Amino acid sequence: MNKQRGFTLVELLMTVVVLSILIALAVPSFRELMDKNAVTTAANDLLSSILLARSEAVKRESPVVIRKVSSWGSRYRVFNDLNGNNNYNSSTESPVILDNILSDSSVTITGNGAASTYIRFNPRGRASLTTSNDYFSISKGSTTRYICFSATGRPRIQEASCS
Repeated sequence: MNKQRGFTLVELLMTVVVLSILIALAVPSFRELMDKNAVTTAANDLLSSILLARSEAVKRESPVVIRKVSSWGSRYRVFNDLNGNNNYNSSTESPVILDNILSDSSVTITGNGAASTYIRFNPRGRASLTTSNDYFSISKGSTTRYICFSATGRPRIQEASCS
């Protein structure tokens, strides 16, 4: 008896249709997951840099500033601000503590209030922030995280807007 082995064209087309439907359903949720991961990574990077600036100010017993170079979402620096002008000057100040260039430019980081350009920490670790309007928002797609500050300058990440 001559038996044929393999798939018929109809069976193959049905498999392709079912796989296409499954992929079409999975792609949007996968994109949302990728956006959430990108926002979480950027928020954690910025938070760790802020905590570094705060701890360096206490350790060095002098003001330390975290300042955007072009935009918070692309590059920022942490430096010991010896002359008190909140700007880094390589000829008069010690080397940069951290020069961070973000790898994912699709994540939007916006500083609000006093955090729009820089945050200055004094030797006691207190930030130059004064109101609840001083915060960072980190977003991509429909995902947003906020870095909010306590009255003493301690940062925290949260999903709800800072109040």
